[in-house]
Amino acid sequence: SQYGILLFLPDGPDIATIVHSANEYPPGANITLSCVADSNPAAQFTWLHNGQPVSNSATFSIIASLSDAGTYTCTASNSFTGLTHTATKNIIIYAPLSKPTIVTSNITAVETKDFSLTCQATGQIHAYQWFINGVAPAGSRIQLSPDRRTLTLSRLTRRDNKGPYECEIRNPFYSNRSDTFTLDVAYGPDIATIDHIRDQFTTGINVTLSCVADSNPPAQFTWLQNGKSVNNSASFSIITSLNHIGNYTCIATNSFTGLTRTANKTLMIYAPLSKPTIVTSNNTAVETKDFSMTCNATGQIHAYQWFINGVAPDGRRIQLSPDRRTLTLSSLTRFDNKGPFVCEIENPLFRNRSDPFPLNVTYGPDIATIVRSAGVYPTGVNITLSCVADSNPPAQFTWLQNGQSVSNSAIFSVISSLNHAGTYTCIASNSFTGMTRTATKNIIIYGEYLDWATNFVLGFLFPWYERNRHKIFCLVP
Repeated sequence: SQYGILLFLPDGPDIATIVHSANEYPPGANITLSCVADSNPAAQFTWLHNGQPVSNSATFSIIASLSDAGTYTCTASNSFTGLTHTATKNIIIYAPLSKPTIVTSNITAVETKDFSLTCQATGQIHAYQWFINGVAPAGSRIQLSPDRRTLTLSRLTRRDNKGPYECEIRNPFYSNRSDTFTLDVAYGPDIATIDHIRDQFTTGINVTLSCVADSNPPAQFTWLQNGKSVNNSASFSIITSLNHIGNYTCIATNSFTGLTRTANKTLMIYAPLSKPTIVTSNNTAVETKDFSMTCNATGQIHAYQWFINGVAPDGRRIQLSPDRRTLTLSSLTRFDNKGPFVCEIENPLFRNRSDPFPLNVTYGPDIATIVRSAGVYPTGVNITLSCVADSNPPAQFTWLQNGQSVSNSAIFSVISSLNHAGTYTCIASNSFTGMTRTATKNIIIYGEYLDWATNFVLGFLFPWYERNRHKIFCLVP
């Protein structure tokens, strides 16, 4: 026939394809989804969002919101062929990220300990990033968790790990950083030190004891005196008294690190020394005997010193006790050991001296001597007999006539009579030395009626008599 026959052959749809478009969008973006599939007749299209129909056209557009995220399925169908083909696409909608915060593993970061910081955030986070002083962390003592969310610092130091630290979160469209976080590393206390002050003070002085120890947070201080608590501050003051003598301990503690350090100082408080006195070993110093003097004193005495005539003692007859408190004079003499003697006591801050002590050395009596007097007297004259003997204290005298006591004084007088003839003995004694010395004298008394020849003979014979003194002549009428 001159007319041809048009043959209609239905076909397809072939593979359905969603035209190239992005998979990720921020809210508010215009999203256009378009599906193609070769088909005869043209395919009918249906779009599903998470299984729910949203469009019956090959192309549709939406303004992106978080609710639009999900799986989109394009279904292409041909009612003539009864064939259907599908294609899918996942769409992700990213919201802005909120500011992250840094949370720590411990309340306190302690020097030499490990410490972790975690980036705390919510939302569609694809990555975490840390910054220390604005630079990405590096170093053998810094470790990051596999997801880089947690940063761990090993063996903290007060100087190297202060920061500041920041963490940043990201997704394909947004990023946000935390506020800076400065790490306050607790450390110490380091060595405790008591500020330099003297060790020795007089009473009544204001003394301040101060202790320092580098620590973060600042150390808590406790002061002990001889083991007992006296103060809970870094510094405290006292008005010195003898009760403040002893060992002071400063204890510096840090409750965050658990560390404690101590420092010690010994204070010595000295009161003025009272005047010492010199006491003796015997009531009496006796020539040729030993004699000791002791420096008697109370108080905080560190040393004793003696002075004789203002000069330190010297000589083999002078001995000092090991503590120099007692001075002993050997074999006293009346000339060399008079003194005066002074003892001195001292400590590092005070000294005091005794009053001078002159030594009254007792001696004698030495040789007793009857002062020159005649040996022959007539009756009726005044006879005075006097005895001397060097002695300290002065000797006690006793006179004997022919063995009988007649006087207790150094000098005595009689009016001569024939009864006064005989041997007179002077006894000089010293009760302190226990010594006695004697002297004798023969006295001859003659009567007035003797003739001149007898007187002459007596006068001639008397010198001989004085030399021999072996008997007494008593001439009677």
